[in-house]
Amino acid sequence: MLSNYNTSLLLDVYPVVGYLSLCRAYRRVVEDASSLLREYYGLDYYVEVVGRGVSGDVSRRIDIVVEDYIVDQVLGTGFKAWVLAEERGLRRLVDRPEYILVVDPLDGSLNYALRIPFAAVSLAVYNPTVRDVTRATYCIIKHVFTGDTVELCNGRVYYNRVEIPSRLDEGREVLSIYTEDYRVLGVIKEAFTKLGLELKTRTLGAASLEASYAALGFIGQFAHLTGKIRNVDLAAALTLARVLNAYIYTQPPVEQINTTELQAISKVVIAGTNSPLLSILRYLDDTRSKEKHE
Repeated sequence: MLSNYNTSLLLDVYPVVGYLSLCRAYRRVVEDASSLLREYYGLDYYVEVVGRGVSGDVSRRIDIVVEDYIVDQVLGTGFKAWVLAEERGLRRLVDRPEYILVVDPLDGSLNYALRIPFAAVSLAVYNPTVRDVTRATYCIIKHVFTGDTVELCNGRVYYNRVEIPSRLDEGREVLSIYTEDYRVLGVIKEAFTKLGLELKTRTLGAASLEASYAALGFIGQFAHLTGKIRNVDLAAALTLARVLNAYIYTQPPVEQINTTELQAISKVVIAGTNSPLLSILRYLDDTRSKEKHE
């Protein structure tokens, strides 16, 4: 898949020493968190439900353990940062942060609890003055079990340390979708058929990974339409999508998605610019509006 890309531009040869240190530091945080998750995988104690986080979602012990672990690791990097994550919200670790970190310490926690090895750690780093969730300074999404990693460093996107200079156009027929209105699937299938594509849907349970696959162009499109996803889940993937010129559609618009407090995103589409989904966005909006009034 990636044989045509330049494998000589590895992350360890960046010329900007200070920025490279940031990349290395936060990459190490994510790598260590992934190692911790693998160590505790399959242990019933860590997947017990222990309450609800500030987001209102069910919290398992592992969710809290890995989030606290990441915060401790961030404190040890030497960079002054605030951390926004799902269990405890925004943690102001210093008075004046150099960076804001938007983190999903365990994306796919239900998969993890059920021993389904599809989960990720994602982290996006922002300048405190930036208000656009798609403009992280650095971001990384790491598959906990395979080790596959997609990363933005020094303005370039890498998959397993191989540069991806532009979005691929593979798997156009594949749609990763989350919806609770299955009438939508019929409309989507019709749109695909009109373009000569046989729709193939997937719902894998770790949105950051699935959205990043759409951003990279490994699959044609990702859509989350339930209103049950948050900024911490998709911050890194949205940045990757912008850098690779994928189509991005969100409600609320990206410039209104916060990086310092937990926020629900009612609708997200990441796709290629030739995706059949683009022809039915108005329908998706109308459907959502009708649901609110029913």
